[in-house]
Amino acid sequence: MLQMYSLQWFDTFAATVPESATQADLVGITSICPPDRFPRLLELGCGSGRVAGPLANLGYQVVGIDVNPEVLRVAHNLSPGPQYIALDQRHVGRMNWQFDAAVILWNSLGFVDRETDLETLAGQAHVLRPGGKLLLDLYHPGWLEQHQHREVRDPRGAVVSRWLENGRCYHEIRYPDGGLDQIEFNVYLPEEMQALAAQAGMQLESELVWWSPDLKSSSKQARYQLVYTRPK
Repeated sequence: MLQMYSLQWFDTFAATVPESATQADLVGITSICPPDRFPRLLELGCGSGRVAGPLANLGYQVVGIDVNPEVLRVAHNLSPGPQYIALDQRHVGRMNWQFDAAVILWNSLGFVDRETDLETLAGQAHVLRPGGKLLLDLYHPGWLEQHQHREVRDPRGAVVSRWLENGRCYHEIRYPDGGLDQIEFNVYLPEEMQALAAQAGMQLESELVWWSPDLKSSSKQARYQLVYTRPK
């Protein structure tokens, strides 16, 4: 799998995520999977440990995987609590470990094709214990379609183009020093992801928006969350 996210991306975007957004993720995860019942937690696409580190501080035994070993070194320096492993998420099912819960945040899925996404989800199901939960945090393609743009200067200095094509979101990010990131990933309507997860052997438990069950996913909201359980 290609490393689409450079260290410059993490320094520019991941490192500047508002603390309120990180806290919302933590509250959402801990309310669904409290650490006393779901202590062993896996994060796919953990990046620089923005969420993995605080989860470890809350008492979880966290394993974070990412395809980029350089950013994992950053994560270890910033948040040494979790165990970090350089691994292609397609191969998560080969891990000889078992977890109580797994999370994929910020649409850290879909970098190859939909068949590969099924492989990743099936691998997730394989490493979860019966009754374990999978939490997916995904972009809504309807919102992305309404928020496509060309060469918009981000407040952090980068010039960003974003467009949607054939169920895939594309980003071209140009940094002030001439650096370039080209990032693309699949996006799913809730019903599309539900069908894929069902093929992977996961059972839908709930659908949320901004971690709230009181909101309904729609093109008006950038992201939504799906909670799955591995059947007992």
